[in-house]
Amino acid sequence: MTYQEILDRFPTLRVMVVGDIYLDENVFGAVTEISLEAPIPVYEVHERRYNPGAAGNAACNVASLGAQTYMVGLIGDDNNGRIVTEEFEGRGVDCSGLVVDPERPTNTYGKLRAGGHNAPSQEILRTDTPKPVAPTGALEARLLQRIRDLAGRVDAILVGDQANAVVTPQVLDTIRDVAREHTLWTVADSRARAGIFTDFDLIVPNDVEAGLAAGVEIVDEATLQQAGEALLKQTRNVFITQGKDGITWFNREGESGNAPARAAQVVDVTGAGDTVAATAMLVLAAGGSLQQAAELGNYAAGVAVGQPGVVTVPRSALEEALTGTGRSPKVKTLDAMVAEVKRLRQEGKRVVWTNGCFDILHVGHITYLLKAHEEGDVLIVGLNSDDSVRGIKGNIQGQVRPVVNENDRALVLSALCCVDYIIVFDEPTPMKALQALRPDVYVKGGDYSIDTIEQTERHFIESYGGRIAILPGVEGHSTTNIIDRVRADELP
Repeated sequence: MTYQEILDRFPTLRVMVVGDIYLDENVFGAVTEISLEAPIPVYEVHERRYNPGAAGNAACNVASLGAQTYMVGLIGDDNNGRIVTEEFEGRGVDCSGLVVDPERPTNTYGKLRAGGHNAPSQEILRTDTPKPVAPTGALEARLLQRIRDLAGRVDAILVGDQANAVVTPQVLDTIRDVAREHTLWTVADSRARAGIFTDFDLIVPNDVEAGLAAGVEIVDEATLQQAGEALLKQTRNVFITQGKDGITWFNREGESGNAPARAAQVVDVTGAGDTVAATAMLVLAAGGSLQQAAELGNYAAGVAVGQPGVVTVPRSALEEALTGTGRSPKVKTLDAMVAEVKRLRQEGKRVVWTNGCFDILHVGHITYLLKAHEEGDVLIVGLNSDDSVRGIKGNIQGQVRPVVNENDRALVLSALCCVDYIIVFDEPTPMKALQALRPDVYVKGGDYSIDTIEQTERHFIESYGGRIAILPGVEGHSTTNIIDRVRADELP
């Protein structure tokens, strides 16, 4: 079975995710003054963003990859519980399996970030709710009933365990019972208890978690093998994730293998384990092999860790990662970018667009792109293709343009931290991309004014409430000037 055949089966699958749910709350703001009431800073809140965390993040990844997803877990009867539910629903996760406990707060993990005019944003405070306790009695019975009710409607069960609030021995027994009754795949990812998932089809610990469960400190290939074999005494298959060293898998037939890591650039590893577990489970449920599950899990994780924060990986991005060998993962097709922008907006992020030829990248370009990124949270650069550049610039004073081909220009741009995504377009103008993406901010260079930019583009951006930002350029810096100076042998 090919990768594409496996991915095409994802939308036909139905998955139940069981486990601990956290609300990740990210607050952005600035410290403006010192309080008059106490010697403490005054924090001015600018924005709040929310994301389901822990098993909730795994569920969002499953849904993003295309499968019908049901979430079973505990939330409180509070505002954060309602936010979690709204975030799930916005990401296509069915919430009928959630159990509301009026006696506990919704698990919430908060980060407050602040910066200044001359200082980057950084975390200044973390918040948490009281450590949750495992459910008992009637509360646990309600969870068990949710699992039984949904079992006949799914193909697989994914357990996300933070070792605190949901995955009790009774929950595990129930999952094993319904999996046997309905012939379901069972996959588990646990922060600290990888050894408790007896008779599961697959567990997905990292090397530290695997070592703890197996009683082995993993320091080399021999101890890695030892840990894998120890865990196989309890479960049928094992993935041990090892960051840059990829994923090593083991099965009870004595076979093992390795899938190399696929991250071109690591920005943030938060949530990557959830992505691997979700992807691997879908691959197995679709009929793929352990090796294919490990390889596709690494491709998906490579997409996730190349972006800041906890992110979900849409199926289109995974497909693009598979076909984009030798190309930066920042380079997207327009269709893939539409799906990515939808996800970014669900996370409350402001999308900035700018476009240009960026032929022979110079300080003017760099300064401009740095400022463009400051206009929002995510910067998409529309890059004129070679054909588009030739149509626009043609032959300038004897210069054949572009000097650098589109693939090389895209690779150079992708190396810039301020550039989050790149779309190469063939048309003379980016209107098609603007209509598809509807950016929050459209940035143009200082050689334009609001009246001299393409007015069709202007009116479209303004029609839905978007903003146009005109940024000043760096005097005396252009690709044409550089070429002329090289020809005249005037460079220092």
